Amino acid sequence: MQLQPGDEQYVTLDGALKTPLSLVFMMLFFMRGYAAWIISLTFVDDRARLLKFFYTTSEQFGLALLVGLPALVVFILVTQVKTDIAPWVSASFKALPLLLWCSWVVDGVLIVSLISQLWPTFSFVKALLLFGWLMAGWMLLFSRHLRRFISLVDNR
Repeated sequence: MQLQPGDEQYVTLDGALKTPLSLVFMMLFFMRGYAAWIISLTFVDDRARLLKFFYTTSEQFGLALLVGLPALVVFILVTQVKTDIAPWVSASFKALPLLLWCSWVVDGVLIVSLISQLWPTFSFVKALLLFGWLMAGWMLLFSRHLRRFISLVDNR
């Protein structure tokens, strides 16, 4: 790994790479379907009750799980980043932007379907989902820390 001037903000004192907060936010945002599913498992009486609160149809819930699948792969890759990175991890990091963009596009379809269900009514939750989706797209386009993190892992 070739560190350049200014890269000290991306590396800890031990030499390990810092995971960008934008990447953590995107992984959590895209995996919200899995979080809702895990929380719904705690309801013994009616497990579908909580899921119907978030998703009006079962297709939307399936789409939410599909959105989280590439983010889950990204999460597994990020957990493997240590001071000594395995060759398969650095080779797999080339696909990280593509996985995140796939999640972003499918999540856009999900958010459009959620908003269009009850179109004329305003919902603060829908507005937050749309804002989070737009922020994730902004971070994918313009986050220098995310791009440098991917390049540093790829070059190790």
